[in-house]
This record gives sequence, structure tokens and C-alpha cells, in this order.
Amino acid sequence: MSGFSDEIDVVIPWVDGSDPKHAGKLQAYLGKEHTKTPKSAKPTRYSDMGEIEFCVASVLRFAPWVRKIFIVTDNQRPDFMDDNLPQAIRDRIILIDHVDIFKGYESLLPVFNSLAIESMIWRIPGLAEKFIYMNDDLAFLKPTGKEVFFKEEKVVLRGKWQPLIRSTVSRQVKERLGMARATNRLAQSRGAALVAPEANRFLAAGHIPHPVRKSTLEKFFIRHPERFIENASHPLRHYSQFWPIAVANHLEIEQSSFEISDSPKDLYLSPNKQTPDQMISALNELPGRAECHFLCVQSLDEAGDLFYRHWRDWVTENIGSVCSSLGHDRS
Repeated sequence: MSGFSDEIDVVIPWVDGSDPKHAGKLQAYLGKEHTKTPKSAKPTRYSDMGEIEFCVASVLRFAPWVRKIFIVTDNQRPDFMDDNLPQAIRDRIILIDHVDIFKGYESLLPVFNSLAIESMIWRIPGLAEKFIYMNDDLAFLKPTGKEVFFKEEKVVLRGKWQPLIRSTVSRQVKERLGMARATNRLAQSRGAALVAPEANRFLAAGHIPHPVRKSTLEKFFIRHPERFIENASHPLRHYSQFWPIAVANHLEIEQSSFEISDSPKDLYLSPNKQTPDQMISALNELPGRAECHFLCVQSLDEAGDLFYRHWRDWVTENIGSVCSSLGHDRS
């Protein structure tokens, strides 16, 4: 495969929901289309607690082989990307606006939906053939090699096989009544079914960094443009949408250009599933877990002040800032 060069990029979608311009844009859309705020527009989906700097810093520190880090955003700039940021770091971090990836489809904007945005990320100008897609609530924890994501001519996938979600009478009724839930598992199942409609299972991936080949998504888009355009047309998450990363994963599976690995491990923390004390204990135990390379703290804004302060101290000590990740000092 000629597409397997040594260049690997990282793509991170990010938004600061507290930005008055972004909040105003979201409220203007909601005011036109909804009588009450839907779950898909909950503030936690757009909250920024400073995760983006530690996410980027972790890539720079623990995956120095990454060529460029593309931050996909909506006319925003993270606080750490100020005028004092050293040029050596500035050259490796590229802001990409939604209008850049929706070029030709600007009528679909504004968008507040990661599934819609992910439908277009392969259109990032200058994006390498191989890239790693990760959310801003993720971080690398220790030195991680390229082979964790791309090995020879194969994409390294991680996940568990689960039964494909089929349409039922009950689900159809809920969809007609507008009561269907847009779950992550359903979006993954829909993505797998686009590739292999007759399959009875799909690879359910966790909340981790995902290796993707740009050409895999691009070729599928060329063959089925209406699928991706429809998927990108929902300003808020919708039960009918598929997860584009699942499409990429299952295309690699279909082409036998994949390898499944159960290592390295990851730690997933969520205030919806654990108490602050449980999350603090899990963080404190991380240094002793050599096999754990990735950390996700989802909905940090809902974790409370106690955990937030502990998390902030922990990532500052164990990951550091963007500048310190490359040995730079703002002072």
C-alpha cells in the first residue's frame, strides 16, 4: 500500500462552550428548532475545563513522532495558543475551522455535533494519509510508539465484538415518536452495518485514540456521498447517524488491512459511573500500571471541585503544559 508513509498526524475536535459567540450561535439554533433544550445539547458536551492543553501536551511529550496536531474548532482558539507560544510548537499545532472541512457544504453549518464533524475530518487540508483521531478529554500517559496504531501495512484496532443492533418494531415506534436515543453503541453499529449489512456483529471501540487512514474514508465518501452528507447534516446528534470512525474500522476489517490488539490498556473515568473518591484513587494508582497508556476523563465539568483540583494537579505533574512537554518555558 503506497499510502503507508512515516507521517502520522493527530486530529482533535474541540469547542469552548462558555464562549459567548459559540453559546449565542447554539441558542439561536435551538430557538428556531426546539421548544426545550434536548439532551444532545447538554452543556457538558461543549464544556472546556482546560483538557485540550493537556491532551495536546501529552501527544507532544509521549508521541513526539506525530507530525502535526490539527485542532478542529468553530472559529475559536484554545487559551494556551497565545502569542507567547514558541514557534517550534506553533508550527506543529494547526487550527482548522469547520468552514475548512465543510467547504462546498457550508449550508450544513453551524454544527454542534461530533458525528457530523467526524464525517468531514478526512477533508482537513494537508492531513497525512495516516492520522490518529482523539477527543480533547483523552491524554497519552507514557511514551507510545507508532506501532501501537499502525503496524507495517495494517491499522491496529481495539475493541470488543458485540451483536449488531437490528431495527425492531419497538425501535421503529420510538423513532416515529421522536423518542429514540442516539447512543454511542447504536452509532457504532450503524457504521458497521454501512460496510457489512449482512454481518451479525460489530467491533465496539472504546473512548481511546483511533488510528485512521484518510483514503479509507475518502474512497467510501466518493462511492456513497449521500450517506456522509446526510450524516453531516444534523446540527445536533440524531439517532439515525452513524459513527464515521466505525465505518473506517470496518472497511479495514473488510479489506483485511487490520490487526486487533488488547494492549496497551486505557483508564476511563466518568462522574456518571464513579464517585470523586473512586476517580481520585484510580488516578493515584496509574503510575503503577505500566500497561495503561491512555486516560479519558469524560464530563470533567460534572466531577465536582474536589476531583477537578486533584485532576489538575495530577496532569500538571504527570503530563505538564504544552511548553514543558518540549522543554520550553514561557518565562
